[in-house]
Amino acid sequence: MAEPAGTPGPVTTYLAAMRMWARSAMQYRASLVLLMVNATLIAGLELAALLVVYGNVPSLGGFSLSEALYLYGTAQAAFFASDLLFTGTEYLGARIRMGTFDALLVRPVAVLPQVFADQFTPRRFCPLIPAFGAMTAGLVTAPIRWTWLRAALVPYTLLTGVAVFGAIWIFVGAFQIMVTDASEAMNVVTYGGQYMTSYPLSLYGRNLMLFLTFGVPLGFVNWQPTLYVLDHPDPLDLPSVFRFAGPLFAAALWGLALLAWRGALRHHRSTGS
Repeated sequence: MAEPAGTPGPVTTYLAAMRMWARSAMQYRASLVLLMVNATLIAGLELAALLVVYGNVPSLGGFSLSEALYLYGTAQAAFFASDLLFTGTEYLGARIRMGTFDALLVRPVAVLPQVFADQFTPRRFCPLIPAFGAMTAGLVTAPIRWTWLRAALVPYTLLTGVAVFGAIWIFVGAFQIMVTDASEAMNVVTYGGQYMTSYPLSLYGRNLMLFLTFGVPLGFVNWQPTLYVLDHPDPLDLPSVFRFAGPLFAAALWGLALLAWRGALRHHRSTGS
């Protein structure tokens, strides 16, 4: 069914909702500043944990510290950028339980952009600081033989990672519509995926690596392109074309995620509130 004339598009809806939530968060500026500092410190502690590990071993999964910093930084930057853009889906379970999800459904605009921007706060920018710091340190210190293709794969890696995690956030939203109280279960995929992609996948064994590559395609968040950038062999011996196949897997994942989202909305039962 065609939308009524003058109905805001998805991007306009998303930006308007994000602006509304940001203005709400900035009403309490002292609290917001403290939350931003806290978010930066927590993300910094995760980076410190990596440094502690490398203080005791010279390499991990065949990666030196400088290489691991790049791998870690790209995973964290991709995840927290997706968290910034899409993680409103994480709050759907609470909205459905309280009956406030129906308010999003009755507005004459697309539902998914409203969900993406839900409860947006500027503090979501803060974890990107140590993430990009680690990535930059890795790029500067790792023994990379730079070519134009390797340079192009750095932003490519980030964009692909954001796309993969974004699709996963949509699955999170769809699952919560169907199950309602499932945020903790889905954290295994979201925050668990963040953790696993921050370290060399070669640590996890061949079977788990295959699952993370072709089951839940987290291997395309940063692992496959990073192998090319750092000139590492693939432990799975996959053809070199897989280093550049991330967008195809991300597009397929988005297609499945949007189908799951539409199916979940069709099965949603209003609270009547």
